[in-house]
Amino acid sequence: MKSGKWQATVRNRIGDRFSESFPLKAQARAWGIEMETQFARGGMRDPRAGEVSFCEWHDRWWNARIVEPHTLRGDASNIKNHVMPYWADWEMRSITRMDVQSWIRTLVEKGAGAAAIKRAYNLTSSMMRAAVDDDVIAVSPCRSIDLPTIAVKPPQWFTLDQAQSILDELPAPWRTMCLLGFYTGLRWGELTGLHRHRIDTRRARLFVVEVNSKSGIKEYPKSSKSRREVPLPPHVLDALERHIHRLDRDAVVFTTITKGRTGRLLADSNWRRQTWWPTVEASYYFDTDGEQQLVPHYPPHSMRHTCASWLVQKGVSLYEVQHLLGHESFQTTQRYAHLQPDAHKAVLGAWERMEAPLTVAA
Repeated sequence: MKSGKWQATVRNRIGDRFSESFPLKAQARAWGIEMETQFARGGMRDPRAGEVSFCEWHDRWWNARIVEPHTLRGDASNIKNHVMPYWADWEMRSITRMDVQSWIRTLVEKGAGAAAIKRAYNLTSSMMRAAVDDDVIAVSPCRSIDLPTIAVKPPQWFTLDQAQSILDELPAPWRTMCLLGFYTGLRWGELTGLHRHRIDTRRARLFVVEVNSKSGIKEYPKSSKSRREVPLPPHVLDALERHIHRLDRDAVVFTTITKGRTGRLLADSNWRRQTWWPTVEASYYFDTDGEQQLVPHYPPHSMRHTCASWLVQKGVSLYEVQHLLGHESFQTTQRYAHLQPDAHKAVLGAWERMEAPLTVAA
């Protein structure tokens, strides 16, 4: 070629021509041999497939996805804000691993949160894996990418006095539901999706099967480990039996009570606004100095954290807590490790065994 490069041209079985240029003759020859071999085996992808733009491929990928509606809404917002502004006009074949890393750096510099960046990256990586599977590109550029660390916040939990204050302040119809939340650690969807026939009063157990979601009741839990059996303390079972004795076998245990709208599935946002937050804002407890304080402004999900925290403080193993709460990953449960009674026993014991500890003058 006039440019000084070497060009290799091959034809597939139906006569289509494909050409590539290389700085070295040996590279052009090697490429041609490799392409002819793959054509002969019937495994050669169309080199022009990678010319499709990121935006075009996103549309194809998006329309083929099978995910929950609320997940789609969150993903759509993330892609609109963090993915498309950068990648929309790129050709799929031109995106390299370093380009992806540079994009992550750009998001960090713009002040995007670590969680949002991780979600954007995971969505982009999923698109790229699908492109590889569909022979649009040969290899995904989303590999060995450094992401910003997501800071893990310690779980927010109520003390016994704080939880009791909330129960006392709650309107009577909701006391049993929250008592159950504090002593079982059920997720909101599990708590408000509980059916009467999933409660085994003879064995003092309940079974997590159905969940209440934004799309209604579903017959599968959040993850494979979420379908589980949960023990009920005697006083919680007594309260629950009083609540359910008039319910039909297949009825949902906790539903709306508003006049003219009774018996409907509870909506998280409405229940928080109308019941939970007014209750928390009116609840007080006495601290260790005997001073009256407002209960911490924690959301309903903190009942789940409270259950786990109380159990760990009483010596229940993290593995048992993981099973009770239905955590898919043990790492999630390890957030409560610092609450274990012997969490710092070895460290403190080591200091006590020192023969001559450091001192300062009084």
